[in-house]
Amino acid sequence: MIAGPGPAPGAARAGRTWPSGSLLGIVPEVDREALLHEGSVRVFKREEALMMAGDLETDVYLILDGCTKVFGHAIDGRTVLLSIRAAGDIVGELAAFDDRPRSASVLAATRVTARVISQSRFLAFLDGHPVTDRAVTRTLSAKMRTITQHRVDVTGAPVLVRLARVLYRLVESHSTPCPEGWRIEVALSQPEIAALIGAAQPSLHRALAQLRDRGVLITRRRTQIVADLGLLEKISRDEEAS
Repeated sequence: MIAGPGPAPGAARAGRTWPSGSLLGIVPEVDREALLHEGSVRVFKREEALMMAGDLETDVYLILDGCTKVFGHAIDGRTVLLSIRAAGDIVGELAAFDDRPRSASVLAATRVTARVISQSRFLAFLDGHPVTDRAVTRTLSAKMRTITQHRVDVTGAPVLVRLARVLYRLVESHSTPCPEGWRIEVALSQPEIAALIGAAQPSLHRALAQLRDRGVLITRRRTQIVADLGLLEKISRDEEAS
């Protein structure tokens, strides 16, 4: 549980703090410094694609600044928002490991700066840095667990509870403290939030209105601020949800 607004834990580098759950947040400093010199730096504009599902390229992207949105594609053609990846995370590593086409698309949710590392250099780096190799395995495992938990969260529960669970997870992973509470640092539209929680937009609108009316959430254009984290957590546990 998050205690209240304040700095998130992480690994610092020259004044920079990386999220504690990210790859750069868990590797030792010597490995982190070496990894930050691999590949080349590239900047992506908001909504620019880092990769697209079906692509055959195998580069790995180490995100230095900004947030990305990971999309999948349903059988009926719908685009489904699967997850968020931000500073300190890597994306694209599955294709580097198995040489198969990209399984998802990754778009910049904000302006994104990333190091683009070729498959050969990435795999060679892991061979020479076994601690980071194990850390990459841990982050992959965490991603799989998150996907599994997300499926549980958005199956069967009322829309209000689903929304609260996703917002609480975003506060944990992608927020900064502000005078009003916690500002989620990912610009998500209401259709994207609806896709993330598996709800129709009218149902999402009602759930957002409930959270606003109860003083839990402040919404502005593509901005969500959680003003009452304690109540949001209770709602996410299906307590005080009615």
